[in-house]
Amino acid sequence: MSKKIVFLGGPSTGKTTLCEALAEQLNTLTVAEYGREYWLEHQVDRRLSPEQLLHIAQTQNEWEDRALSKANALLLCDTNAFTTWHFALHYHGKALPELTKLANNSWARYDLVVLCGDDIPYDDTWERSGDANRHEFQRFIKQYLAQNNIKHLYVSGSLEQRINAVLTSLCHNHGLESCCV
Repeated sequence: MSKKIVFLGGPSTGKTTLCEALAEQLNTLTVAEYGREYWLEHQVDRRLSPEQLLHIAQTQNEWEDRALSKANALLLCDTNAFTTWHFALHYHGKALPELTKLANNSWARYDLVVLCGDDIPYDDTWERSGDANRHEFQRFIKQYLAQNNIKHLYVSGSLEQRINAVLTSLCHNHGLESCCV
């Protein structure tokens, strides 16, 4: 069975870029961020309802579950229900109980959690909410992971440095010798 890796971080921390680069190098699949696609089509005044956020988290999990059997030893996930839950807290001050449950249970779904550093330049695109928001999200994620003792790999620096850090962790800590650099 394939191992699952999830990539976390504030907006514009290189999650998608890292995920796609690793997938190409390791000849495996990524699961894209459903929430981004959904938001682009359904947002109203740059917001989604609590029910829409729950739908995003449920669909993200479904996408992962379907892709897992097709992956080549690893499945690389560009987000998870925790991220969607965090958006619910940020925009609504609370999350639906079902979304909170998905977020709390999300950690058991992954063999490796990768937190991407915010040390790269911010890519200011229209759908993002600004560099200050990126740093706020980053602080929240770091604090949550620490407070809840969620083991994770922090990666920073260039894309090459990030790739090497993930590959080294997979080789030495997750028994995937085929990934050794």
